[in-house]
Amino acid sequence: MSPSQNRQADSTGQMPMQQDLSFTTALVQQLVVPTFVLNAEGAVVVWNKACERLTGMPAEDVLGTHNHWRAFYAEQRPCLADLLVENRQAEINNLYPIHHASQEVAFGTHAENWCVMPLRGTELYLEIDAGPIHDANGRVIAVIETLRDMTLRQSAESRLRTLFESSPDPVWIIEDGKFVECNDAAVSMLGYRNKAELLNIHPSQLSPVVQPDGQDSFSKAEEMMRMALEHGLHRFEWEHLRADGTRLTAEVTLSNIKLAGRQALYCAWRDISDRKRAEKALRLYAKVFENSGEAILITDADNRIVAINQSLTRDTGYSQDELLGKNPRVLSSHHTPRDIYQSMWASLRESGYWQGELWDLRKDGVTYPKWAAISAIRNEQGLLTNYIASFTDISERKAAEARIDHLAHHDALTGLFNRYNLESRLAQSLLAAKRENRQLAVMFIDMDRFKTINDTLGHHVGDQMLIEVAQRLLQSVRESDIVARLGGDEFVVTLTSMAGEMDAALVAAKILGTLGAPYLIEGKTLHSTPSIGIAIFPTNGDDANTLMRDADTAMYYAKEHGRNNFQFFTPTMTAAAEERLELERDLRAALSARQFVLHYQPQVTVTEGRVHGVEALVRWHHPERGLIPPLKFIPIAEETGVIEALGAWVLDEACRQLAAWRAEGLTPLRMAVNLSAHQLRSPDLVAQVQATIARHGIRPGELELEVTESAAMNDPERAIAQLKALRDLGVELAIDDFGTGYSSLAYLKLLPIHTLKLDRAFVRDIETDENDAAISAATLALAHNLGLKVVAEGVETEAQRRFLTEHHCDYLQGYLFGKPEPASELSARWKKTR
Repeated sequence: MSPSQNRQADSTGQMPMQQDLSFTTALVQQLVVPTFVLNAEGAVVVWNKACERLTGMPAEDVLGTHNHWRAFYAEQRPCLADLLVENRQAEINNLYPIHHASQEVAFGTHAENWCVMPLRGTELYLEIDAGPIHDANGRVIAVIETLRDMTLRQSAESRLRTLFESSPDPVWIIEDGKFVECNDAAVSMLGYRNKAELLNIHPSQLSPVVQPDGQDSFSKAEEMMRMALEHGLHRFEWEHLRADGTRLTAEVTLSNIKLAGRQALYCAWRDISDRKRAEKALRLYAKVFENSGEAILITDADNRIVAINQSLTRDTGYSQDELLGKNPRVLSSHHTPRDIYQSMWASLRESGYWQGELWDLRKDGVTYPKWAAISAIRNEQGLLTNYIASFTDISERKAAEARIDHLAHHDALTGLFNRYNLESRLAQSLLAAKRENRQLAVMFIDMDRFKTINDTLGHHVGDQMLIEVAQRLLQSVRESDIVARLGGDEFVVTLTSMAGEMDAALVAAKILGTLGAPYLIEGKTLHSTPSIGIAIFPTNGDDANTLMRDADTAMYYAKEHGRNNFQFFTPTMTAAAEERLELERDLRAALSARQFVLHYQPQVTVTEGRVHGVEALVRWHHPERGLIPPLKFIPIAEETGVIEALGAWVLDEACRQLAAWRAEGLTPLRMAVNLSAHQLRSPDLVAQVQATIARHGIRPGELELEVTESAAMNDPERAIAQLKALRDLGVELAIDDFGTGYSSLAYLKLLPIHTLKLDRAFVRDIETDENDAAISAATLALAHNLGLKVVAEGVETEAQRRFLTEHHCDYLQGYLFGKPEPASELSARWKKTR
């Protein structure tokens, strides 16, 4: 038979075939799904209209030939149907890496592949199903192949993955207790060469064996993941190991999500070892959900339903009997915009095909989105006979996109805008303010003492308080204003339209009152106040970075001036902020650089004037700034967390010096050392003190630890437990600055202390101020009634000494008996007087 004879197709777009294929051929021609059929020799015998539209190749150019590959590829290669015709199963793996044997459709093999589509001039991602057709005797007489264009789905997956990978924050996906995906930021933060080293491992494998709280990492990781799965969201601190063995502490947020119908945890890290203030916007990761089969609906030329399949019944809840003869509009939810339908009908009239998104209504009243592909079917004379529509329920994909979009633009804990969204919205607001020539205010808000609440009562209580702060902020401003959380207890409010600076002051005053009101969390009444810094556009700057920086500077100025207030930024604050930043930077290196020294001030007995002990006072000898007073660097050390390391060094150095003095024969002597509030809260304090006194051979009664009244009363129950454990070690205990803090007598009598220190504020004017004299006398009487000794601080005159002696004070400390001085100078002076 000649090639021309081979290519003689009938008017229906098919080659003459044996009777066994006639029914299949007729059915394939009516399908809206692109489909072609190869005979047992591999020649094309059917090429339907949908296949023509998809490939751009007319049926008459391909029927009876083996050239169907030209519709898909630029160079000759077999299609999936060719491999099945020739029984070349082994080659399917190489040519179609994404494939599997299908059990849900009639076809034997399913594959996915990018095809060049040379006749259309565009690359498409196709889903391909192919399977054999048998005659009555079971012989393969043909192979049928169907195609679906999934380019949009594949592109969406690529976009989502790009967003995930480009996130500057470390982001992970956990499935079945293992990391299954992470981005480059995670690899970079941990210092590994590539992500392959981090995947398919349990989170505990990137952690030390034991977490700081003493719990082993594996068990705790399992517990954290379980809590996230149960509650939907869980946040906690975690210690990780970098590739080089160094440790990294991060705030971890686990969010319970669904990916492709599977339970998963979205895991985001925030590095808190460097106390970053910013919380990067949570980044995106998603998969396109696999379709379980398309719903198909057929109407006549008058758009009356004549047939539906089981998938449509499954998706809509309607049976065929309920829909036959009805217009498909009975499925409409009336939520699809009218112009979408107008575009759909126009496309069907012009090209005979339309695809797009519709919102329909199930029988149970639930509205859902679907992706629709509709074709107009015409007969040989070109007259319209039917419409065929296929639908895919995209509810899960839309919900996933909405969830991912929310995670990308909102804080996971409070639901407020995150830093990423704040930057975008602030930039837009600035453009509007410039265009309309109006003012704008940026407020930087930090909650005072929040870290103490968080550390003392737990992160779950802290989280509940932050959620309440967010709600109060939203209630304090207009809907047009911007409220965001940067991370931790830091928030930003942007007033997008103001008549003047007074508007910002009024709103700031309102926020002070709102956020300063008590918080009732889990039956506990908590107190915290805001410190607010304000920067004004255009007075303080005309870009987002400048305004944020200036508002942050003003906020620190508010903290330094008593907290619970607001401050407008002024240029003079910049120099102070720069000095503070320099001190903070230098402070971190000062300990290892041995820039700290201890000075010692003597405490003498009232009756004999004999040196009873000394108080160790830390000084910072800066190489450029000289001697920096404690009042200037101690608050910075407390805020940055350096105070614990510094306090440990002071304790060790003071005990070392005490042992040295004892070796020189300067005894008996007691060493008084101050404990910070941070140290008192530390679970490691008792063990640290025990190790230090053992290392230097300190005897019972030789070491006295001083805690301020405020530190002890902040969490009395914990303080009492810590102090009792210290007393059991033979350590003497004193309350410092008594009378300036809470002065709670109910708790004072419960504290296991030996000594009260009368604050210098009362001693200074004891000669001239009757109130100070009365307070001092009452304090001495109270202490003695409780069986406590009293040390009076700041004694500088003989009159003060006489008053304190008359009221039976036990020990005196002040410039009258010696100023704080280095150990070498103090030793030399003592030796001269012995």
